[in-house]
Amino acid sequence: MQFLCAKPLIEKFRSRTFNEADVGPYLMVLMVLTSAAVGFAGFGEAGPWDAVAGIASMAITIFGIMHLKKQNGDTFGDGFVLKYLCLGWVITVRMLLLMIPVAAVLLTFASIIGGRDAMAPMGAILMIAFEIVLYWWLGLLIAASKASDTLIH
Repeated sequence: MQFLCAKPLIEKFRSRTFNEADVGPYLMVLMVLTSAAVGFAGFGEAGPWDAVAGIASMAITIFGIMHLKKQNGDTFGDGFVLKYLCLGWVITVRMLLLMIPVAAVLLTFASIIGGRDAMAPMGAILMIAFEIVLYWWLGLLIAASKASDTLIH
């Protein structure tokens, strides 16, 4: 795995000797760092629930990608990244459409019951639930992409 020097990767891509199955570590590190950046960025003043959400996001990302690899025939090859990006986009849009009304109701309820103190834990729980369901649902579609007789909408 290359960290700073991209030249060996560029040469492998040019000579078409890059093995698709070798993409796993790059995807894992990129996604974990992305989830950490989003989880720890917070909106406004960061609190303990932001840290909980950030750490949970990194763990869910690691286990989620490993779950997706298993659903893909235990390989990062066989179009894994293409499936991850394309099917992941569809699942993300579906999840956002489902989560917007759920989040609005739960966050409104939390603000009525517990005020501002209840908003942070509810937001963290929603983000954790969102990520878990996203990887589970994406795993179903990646598994279905392996079998030609399975149809999932």
